[in-house]
Amino acid sequence: MLFSWLRNRRRRKILAAPFPDEWTAQLEQNVALYRYLTPENQTRLRGNIQVFVAEKNWEGCGGLEMTDQIKVTIAGLACFMSLGLDGDPFRGVLSILVYPAGYAVPEDQSHGGFTIRGESARLGEAWYRGPVI
Repeated sequence: MLFSWLRNRRRRKILAAPFPDEWTAQLEQNVALYRYLTPENQTRLRGNIQVFVAEKNWEGCGGLEMTDQIKVTIAGLACFMSLGLDGDPFRGVLSILVYPAGYAVPEDQSHGGFTIRGESARLGEAWYRGPVI
């Protein structure tokens, strides 16, 4: 109960700050469906984005330097998907790892008693209680 009180207090402080104008421009440019939301849903989405950006640990991988534009775009897309959901759907997500391009992961495939070692090309993935890539 104490932790939820602290979390809610921190979120009220985050939401008390105005949503930056440049973030709105980035949403309009990079999250195409943003402009089709009702004004009420746009306001709700912007608040969710502020909390998402502030509470997650953002890491650029492969030499990528994290920018507000990257964070706002990713947060906008994630929060858009959860706009109609109640509660805190991203509570278990602590870190967002961002690569500048797709990446390959070593992978073993078993077929009829044989194991084939190779790589699997990926654009992203998520792990239970782990990071989102």
